[in-house]
Amino acid sequence: MVSVQTIATIVVKVFKIVLNIVVLVLYRTGYNGEFLGVGGTWNLNEEKNPDAEIVASGVIVGYLIYTLVQVVTFLFGTTEHKRALGDIVMNFVGVFLWIAVGAVALHYWGGYQGEHQYQFVFAERQVGLAVGALCVIQGAVYLLDTVLAIIHFTKEM
Repeated sequence: MVSVQTIATIVVKVFKIVLNIVVLVLYRTGYNGEFLGVGGTWNLNEEKNPDAEIVASGVIVGYLIYTLVQVVTFLFGTTEHKRALGDIVMNFVGVFLWIAVGAVALHYWGGYQGEHQYQFVFAERQVGLAVGALCVIQGAVYLLDTVLAIIHFTKEM
């Protein structure tokens, strides 16, 4: 019989995948169909920091692939994955990575000014703030999944 924790974990992981895809699409096409990015630094030309973009891309794409793999393992119905620490560690690290990416995006896009310097409402700014907020929410969902993974691990031991 399938436990409530297993069903909750699958639901949370599917929600993480959906939220991750939304973040990925906004991140990639949020600047009027062009690359939005998370920013990372301000300078005279409003160029984005490549280091922040590399980390953000790695977190967004890497955790999408990881979560898809985890959902597939849960759908096979074996209990061997519940005794592994890998899910706990990856979710725990994911909490901090997602919050860090979201914080960088919120910091950059919160102070962003477009070419009309005294206007504060820009479509790309709103999308950038949405990406940052969604990344922080994703970090909270990873925290929830960490708790569920710990419940699985302790129950199986």
